[in-house]
Amino acid sequence: MPDVVNAVSVVDRFFSAYNAHDPEAVLSCFAPQAASVGPPGQSENRDQILSYYELIWTGFPDVTFTVWQTITEGDEVAATSMAAGTHTGPFTLPDGEVIQGTGRRVAARVCWVFGVENGLIVSQQVFYDQLEVYAQLGLSCPAPVHRP
Repeated sequence: MPDVVNAVSVVDRFFSAYNAHDPEAVLSCFAPQAASVGPPGQSENRDQILSYYELIWTGFPDVTFTVWQTITEGDEVAATSMAAGTHTGPFTLPDGEVIQGTGRRVAARVCWVFGVENGLIVSQQVFYDQLEVYAQLGLSCPAPVHRP
């Protein structure tokens, strides 16, 4: 039987840890072999997931998420949120290009879907409008990536 209370609790802890930029607390929310899929690609364990968050924290040292809504179905939690931060440090784009801080404030709507087992996040899908972020950073649209 799904444990809805623990599912919501670990997602709440994740957002608190993320907003505090606390690597150890973020890691404690994920199972060791947790998987994440989002615009930058796929991460196949919690250390890779944390590495991606640390790239964001470096580029946007004040970034936080404001959670608007969570919806729970069994061991899955969906959350809508607003990410906001100032681009003051180097930031790696999905194509691998690194851009230096622009000083621009960026805000983007983000949707998350978490899978939870035994009180830990085992999967995470992240959706956001990359063009919205590029435009706010003053960047042009990247060339399409052709994958086999």
